[in-house]
Amino acid sequence: MARKQIWMNPPLEKLAEECGKAKGRDGKFSTRLGDIVERYDLIMRLTPAPELSDNELMIMGEVILGSALTTVSLKYMHESILDAASGTADERQALHGKATSWSIAERIALIEVIEATGN
Repeated sequence: MARKQIWMNPPLEKLAEECGKAKGRDGKFSTRLGDIVERYDLIMRLTPAPELSDNELMIMGEVILGSALTTVSLKYMHESILDAASGTADERQALHGKATSWSIAERIALIEVIEATGN
């Protein structure tokens, strides 16, 4: 397997520290990172993104692409829908009702879809 260089952003630096080396240059770090990526891939393959209309995707695109992903933004994603400028008030309210029941994994799956398509 070829060696790759990766940018050590704050989450990866934290993981490297947890694995015992600040720069993450030991086998523990790469093994742990591989495990995390593999598990994330499984979750995403087993969690379909919510089915949305084009208008709903436009609203969610504004919500998702217009904010940083944090624990709070993910937990209260459904509330941000009401503040969006896209769509009508009725469309936003209906989407808010749908989004309230989405699991965290479904919300992340939707983020992946929207970011991949640039909606």
